[in-house]
Amino acid sequence: GIQGFCDEILFTAAFDFIFAHKNWQLKGHSAVSSFFIYGIICFLVEQLYIFLYYKHGIRWYIRMPLYILICYSWEFSTGLLLRQFDACPWDYSHYRFNFMGLITLEYLPGWLFLAWLQDVIADFLLRLRIAPCFTFPPSDQFWKPNRQNGTAEQAKLHSQ
Repeated sequence: GIQGFCDEILFTAAFDFIFAHKNWQLKGHSAVSSFFIYGIICFLVEQLYIFLYYKHGIRWYIRMPLYILICYSWEFSTGLLLRQFDACPWDYSHYRFNFMGLITLEYLPGWLFLAWLQDVIADFLLRLRIAPCFTFPPSDQFWKPNRQNGTAEQAKLHSQ
């Protein structure tokens, strides 16, 4: 969720700078509902990535159009649902290639980049492992009670 939320803020700032106002303040915007929308879709696309790439070896150039189709469908569906409550934070009606003001093809390059970025981040996170810098001895050998005064002291692990 937080990745998508931040991506949206960066994307809207860059898009507005390049195509609209040329505002050097780079003011991006988003809505709280976007956090949940992106959180759910990122999880689903990550699961799809695992299924398609790790289990079936499907290449990126086949996965990307599928991701785009899913993203546009998700954006349209959630926008349509939010619109029923007058809570949809976006309206693309002013774009030339929009559909019902809920999705627009002008954002296709951004969606392609984010689909690729999702693959990169998912791959990184799935490969990430926490390796201890040392190993602990078994717990029954690490601390042994001191029979003389009733306190615990570190056992000598290599004594025989």
